[in-house]
Amino acid sequence: MTNTKAQSTHNVSEETDGQITKSKQSTGAQLVVVVFILSLATKMFLLPIYLIQTAGRDGYIILSIEAVFDLVTLGILLAAIALSKDRTFFELLENVIGKIGAKITVAVIALFLFFKLNIAAAETLTFYSDNVFADFDSSVMIIVLLVFLGAVANHTLRALCRLNEFIAPVVAIGIVILITIVLATGFDFANIFPAMRDGAAFKRSLLHNVAWLGDFTPLLLFIGRTKTKKRTAGIAAAAGVIGSAVTVFFSIVMCSAFGNIPHLADSRTNISSILQFSIGNVYGRIDLLSSIFWSIAAFVETALFFYATARCVEYVIGKSAHFKIGLALCVILYFVQIFAMTDPTVFALVVSSLATSVIVSSLSLAAPVLALMCALIMKKRDKKQGNAPSDYSESTKNENYRA
Repeated sequence: MTNTKAQSTHNVSEETDGQITKSKQSTGAQLVVVVFILSLATKMFLLPIYLIQTAGRDGYIILSIEAVFDLVTLGILLAAIALSKDRTFFELLENVIGKIGAKITVAVIALFLFFKLNIAAAETLTFYSDNVFADFDSSVMIIVLLVFLGAVANHTLRALCRLNEFIAPVVAIGIVILITIVLATGFDFANIFPAMRDGAAFKRSLLHNVAWLGDFTPLLLFIGRTKTKKRTAGIAAAAGVIGSAVTVFFSIVMCSAFGNIPHLADSRTNISSILQFSIGNVYGRIDLLSSIFWSIAAFVETALFFYATARCVEYVIGKSAHFKIGLALCVILYFVQIFAMTDPTVFALVVSSLATSVIVSSLSLAAPVLALMCALIMKKRDKKQGNAPSDYSESTKNENYRA
């Protein structure tokens, strides 16, 4: 009877381990929604303004180039997700470059994600502090954001994906309203021509406004945790293209309005005030209301970068401590935002430096490529060995389950 009980316990444990390694934190539909939101959230805030200030009417061309670059990284990440059905990004790294190498790599990626987190947070605070709640200081507004991010750190990827599903229709409504206003008003899109009148300014702007690349990097956490189907990658890629097209469209709107008067494009201006200036206030404040709708996407993107940063930190230190790590990141984020990033001058210097452009562009491409290479190597190994993905250590399984 003792043997029977022991065998039963072993079977339960084995079944639990199987659920841990095979559990999926997100669905294909949720992945599509996340891709759509990441493709347009922060690129519609301050980036077009900096591009107009430095490249004039050619700013939309630079944004288009950056959008194509990000779509390439999206395709690489989707390929890695499709190839690695069961292994997470952390597991792929461990199997290919070893645990120490994996921790060092993830630490670098965590720093990159934290940098991107600060950009998203600064833009979100700028929008709400200057327009929606103009009487509130950023040091007060950020508390609301930090409470939200702290809650995100203590939930699973599945919960965050469900939040995205709920938010996406609201974001879409805001975008449709804004596009309708623009088309109904009849913007003079011919104002963006002739193009490339100042090649030197174009090149300088292209090299110094790269900090917004890498918006799809949080998808690394979806590797091995997404229940995909044959068409999932294609639909997700289409969602990225649509979101990027929307971003480029509004960039063209901004360039047509401010291309000849770039000095009027203030660094703290957002799409709402640009539309308000351009259409002469004929629609009242409906543009601000719709802008609030789609600006919710920036909250979600900020949450995704925060979640990805927290999980990378957990992996590096080898301990699952959602609350403590989330709290620590919130404290660091608060001081970085209040004493640096919310200052327009400091923010502009950080995002427009050549060093930032080199580092951001390199990591934006390197992380997805590394994930894809590891996925291909492991698939080749599995095919050569003729078996399913190898088992992982008990600690790794438990870490994946807790994440």
